[in-house]
Amino acid sequence: MAYTQEYELGWGAWAESFGFPVHRHNHYANYTLPSSWKNGWIMEVHPAPGLFAASAWFTPAKTLNYTMHINRPCLWIFCIDCGDITITQKGKPAYKLLPFNRLFINPCSPLHITIPSGSHACFTSVLIFDDFIETFLTANNISYPIRVEDAKLWKPQHAGHPNIMMVLEQIRWGIRGNRMPAPAYLCKAIELLCLIAHNAEQETHLRSRRQHVTWNDEVKLYRVSDRIDMDPFNPPAIEEMCKLAEMSESKLRISFKSLYGLTIFNYTREALMKRAMQMLADDELNIKNIAALCGYENPAKFTAVFKQVHGITPSEFRKGFEL
Repeated sequence: MAYTQEYELGWGAWAESFGFPVHRHNHYANYTLPSSWKNGWIMEVHPAPGLFAASAWFTPAKTLNYTMHINRPCLWIFCIDCGDITITQKGKPAYKLLPFNRLFINPCSPLHITIPSGSHACFTSVLIFDDFIETFLTANNISYPIRVEDAKLWKPQHAGHPNIMMVLEQIRWGIRGNRMPAPAYLCKAIELLCLIAHNAEQETHLRSRRQHVTWNDEVKLYRVSDRIDMDPFNPPAIEEMCKLAEMSESKLRISFKSLYGLTIFNYTREALMKRAMQMLADDELNIKNIAALCGYENPAKFTAVFKQVHGITPSEFRKGFEL
C-alpha cells in the first residue's frame, strides 16, 4: 500500500483521510470534527521537520478506521486521559492505548487505528521522527541514547513514570492555551526522550541489586499494571492480581517490586495521583472534591501524597497552567 503522510502532516493525514476541516496557520493546525457530532477537535503544533505535538478531545459519531503506513523510523508518545484507541498490525496482537503514558515505535509497516463510535477520546501525543532527533543531537554536539533504535530497548515503565506525565501535561496546556512558542516544543520533545532514557538507566542500575525477573514473568506483570492503570479508583484485589500474573502472592509482590521499583500499594497510589493530575483540568471539581474521589477524607493528606509523586502540589499545578 502507499505510504501515508504523517511526516509531512502529523494528525493532518488522519484528519484529511476522513475529510475533516483542516485549518493551518504557521506552525499550528486545528482539525475540526463534523458539527453534527459532539464538540471535538485536535490541535497540533509542527515546530520542526519530523516533530508534531497534539492535544485531542472528541467523541466520534461513527467508528473511525484508519490505516497508517509511515516509511520513516519514528516513535509516538501518548498520554491517554480516556478513550478506546486500538492499534493492530498484521501478525501481532491488538495494542490498546490504555490510560496514562504509552510509547509506540513505528514498525515501518501498515498499522490500523480504530476509534469506535461513541467512545470519548482525550489525549496528548508527541510524534517524533528519528531524523529530527539526529538533527538535534548533531547540531548540539550531544551523544545520548534517545534514537529510535535506542527506544526499542525501553520498557513501558520507563515511559510510565510521573516525570514523563508532567512534561506531557506541559505540552498539553501549551498547545491548548497557546502558552509556549513553537521552538519550545523542540526542547520538550528532547526532554521527554532524555527522561525516558534516564529512567531506563536508573532501572538498570537498581536492577543489579534486585531479584531478576524473567521476560515471561515480566509480560504477566504488565497485565497487573495495565489492570491497575485502567481504573486506579477501583484497583483489583490481590487475588485477581495473582490470577492475572499466574503467581503466588509472595512471588507477585517480590517480582512486581523488582520490575517497577515500587510495591503494588505504591504503584497503585502513583496511578491514582496520575489520574488526579488529569482531573485537575476539570474546573467543576475543586481540590477537596478530587481528594474525596481519590479516597482521601483529608485534603491535606491528598496534597502531601500528590506532591510526593509529582513534586508539586495540586494548587501549584493549577496555578502553573492557569486552570
